[in-house]
Amino acid sequence: FVGWNGGEALPQLVVTSHEPTNEPTTNPTKGPTKFPSRGPTDVPSVSAISPTLSMTTPKHTGSVISEIDIEPSAMATTKYSSPDAKNEGLLNFSVENGEERVSFVRYDLSSISPMDVVGSATLHLYLVRGIPDSVSETVFNVSVHSLPQSSEDWSTGSVSYNEPLELEGESLVESFEVVLLDDGSAEKNMFAVGVTSAIDLSQNAVTFKLSTDSDVRLDFAGSQWNGGDETPWLRVAVSETSYSQRLRT
Repeated sequence: FVGWNGGEALPQLVVTSHEPTNEPTTNPTKGPTKFPSRGPTDVPSVSAISPTLSMTTPKHTGSVISEIDIEPSAMATTKYSSPDAKNEGLLNFSVENGEERVSFVRYDLSSISPMDVVGSATLHLYLVRGIPDSVSETVFNVSVHSLPQSSEDWSTGSVSYNEPLELEGESLVESFEVVLLDDGSAEKNMFAVGVTSAIDLSQNAVTFKLSTDSDVRLDFAGSQWNGGDETPWLRVAVSETSYSQRLRT
C-alpha cells in the first residue's frame, strides 16, 4: 500500500520489449512461416550461373583426303603459220602471240568417283624456253581456259588450226606471269596453276587451253620432252566419302 514502510514496497509495472527475429514461428494451421529479411540478398551473378559450351571436333569424319596425279590423255598445239599441222605440241607445248601458237591438253577424270568432293586441282607446267619478240618486255601473261565440251573424246594428232576444238563458251580459269631472264630462261622452271573451278566430276574429262597475247613464244615441255619426265600433269585432291555417307546421299 501507499503508506506501507514509507512507500518502498509499492506495486511496480515492468515492461520488457523483445526485438523481432527471423526465426520461424509455428502456425498450427499454416505451418512454418519465415519473416521477410530487409537486408541485401546474395544472388549469384549471371556469369557464375551461365553454362559453358565445349565444342569437340569428331576424330572420325568419314572421309579421306587423297591426291591423284593424272597424266594427259591428249595434247596438241595449233599453229597459225602451219594451219594443217597436227603433230605439234609433242616436243614443245607452246603458246605465242595470240593465235600463232595455242595449246590444248586433256585429262581423263573417270578414275575419280563422282561422289567425291574436289578440294583442289593444280596444273603443273614446265617452261623450257622463252623467245621474246621485244627486248624491252620481260614479263608475259599466260591464260588458262577450260572448254565447255571438256568430256569430248579428242586425241593427240586430231587437232590443227584448220580443224580446231570447239571454243565457244570457253571459260577463263586462271592466268599466270612468266618472267624471262636475258638468256631466255625463266626465273622459275615449274609453274603450278590452280584450276579447281574447272573440275567437274560429273564429266569424264577436262580440257584446258593455254594461250598468250604477248609478243613472245613460250615453250613448255611436251610429252616427248626429256623422255616425258616433264609432261604437263594434273593433281586433284579429293575427299573420298565413306560407303555409309554415299548411302545417305
